[in-house]
Amino acid sequence: MPSALKARRGRPSVAEMRADLERLRKPTARMLEIVFDKYYRACHATNPPQKEIEINEANINWKALVMSLPPPQNKSVLGAGIRKMFLAEAECVYHGVYRFHVQRLDGSRAMFDFRDAFDDSYHNYKDKSFVHDVELALRAGVLPQLIQYKEMLAKDNQMELVCHVSGIALPWERAVVQHFPVTFMQLVDMFLNENQLKMDQIKLDFDEDHGYRVKDQDLLDKWRIFHRSQAHYRIISTDEATDQPHL
Repeated sequence: MPSALKARRGRPSVAEMRADLERLRKPTARMLEIVFDKYYRACHATNPPQKEIEINEANINWKALVMSLPPPQNKSVLGAGIRKMFLAEAECVYHGVYRFHVQRLDGSRAMFDFRDAFDDSYHNYKDKSFVHDVELALRAGVLPQLIQYKEMLAKDNQMELVCHVSGIALPWERAVVQHFPVTFMQLVDMFLNENQLKMDQIKLDFDEDHGYRVKDQDLLDKWRIFHRSQAHYRIISTDEATDQPHL
């Protein structure tokens, strides 16, 4: 009886066959996040940033990724087949938005968002955040700015704060910094409109001190810069603040 080892001589090993199968599968979401970040940073390494950059990642099965997009988007993006892949700035009204682009065999191009290929129970790209939680996270993100304003006034007034409504002197613990005349939520709406976002699209992480924090550090930095340039305040008492929590 011939041995199993002799029968397999000259044939690929199990590990080699598994590697061949892996090349047929679409890349993982984590791998695509890494590739996107790698080429996005390369685009922004120059001044001004490059509008596009060719992607050279031989281990990624781009066709499998494109065909896993929801129909009919998958076939429309694939078209005549893939010649090259690019990370390029999207042709839309939003400046600085980059997406993967397919250059087809006929020279035409199509743009797609790789996250559309992972709309399943194992990925949270499509998850929506609760509006109230997002508000908490946005308030927490700019809290140091409010504290800084309060400390500045306390120093100018020798540790005594004055209510801007009643004119009554307030101790530190009874003085509240309130957004006025533009309310906090009006500032949020302005920021969301400027960045073409909705509240429930802002991803959150758990935070021990404030309950939630904005997950995207770049977005949080944008929010802090925007808030610092646009927000105006006044000092009111804790009792007055209780009657106007939306400010």
